Amino acid sequence: MDINGASPDASSSRHTLDSPIYPYQADSYGATMNSSSSMVPSKANGRPTIQNDAGPMGGGNNEWRYEMRREAQQIIPGLYLGPFQSSTNLTRMKTMGITHVLCIRDRKESSLIYPRFPTEFRYMTLDISDNTDQNLIMIFPKCRDFIEEALSMGGIVLAHCNGGIALSPAIVVGYLMWKYSWTADHALAFVQSKRYCVSTMSFQNQFKEYEPIQMAQKMVQQAGFNARVGNGHKRQVSDEDDDDEDDEDRRRKQPMRGESTADISME
Repeated sequence: MDINGASPDASSSRHTLDSPIYPYQADSYGATMNSSSSMVPSKANGRPTIQNDAGPMGGGNNEWRYEMRREAQQIIPGLYLGPFQSSTNLTRMKTMGITHVLCIRDRKESSLIYPRFPTEFRYMTLDISDNTDQNLIMIFPKCRDFIEEALSMGGIVLAHCNGGIALSPAIVVGYLMWKYSWTADHALAFVQSKRYCVSTMSFQNQFKEYEPIQMAQKMVQQAGFNARVGNGHKRQVSDEDDDDEDDEDRRRKQPMRGESTADISME
């Protein structure tokens, strides 16, 4: 029995490429997923795309093995997803280059799941519930900012919950939706293509609700950026006009060629 309470011979928990969870067809970004392909990150348009020679671990092995659920998989460069067990091996975490840990746990698990190496890594710990009453949408921004800050510093994040099956994958799905403007189905299919044991059924409706929210947030963010750029351009033009006026004033104050100046004093 493993940390998730399941036995290794439980066939219902085993997923192979013979029975993929989400057959996925090409969308506007050109990403696909099928039994012989795995979505892995590339630099094309800044979004993850297909490479046929990489499996869930990014090493060319396309078969998902049961024991891999005890490990962390790289979802995109700089972001790993795994179970609590993957956050307890300091040597392995150092080898992976982990710098930040996003610890997601059920409130009842706080005595068992907690930051193990607080002096080695930067942690964010969130107590949430694995049920339909839990509002993840309110939590997404905080997690997004934690991940983005780590990546902007060149860090590497490990996101984990107890089993790495529901809570932490749900956060990662929400992050990918925001980062790449993906639909819920696209983001979930991508995460499952890297970590096949993911199951986030409790949060499916919230993912759908988050789609228009994250799109609106991106529009507001872009509008703010455009406004800043526009204001910067206006300030630049205004500064140039002021410089022209200053030059003209200086020319007016300068004496004409051949004209001399003298100090006139009253005796």
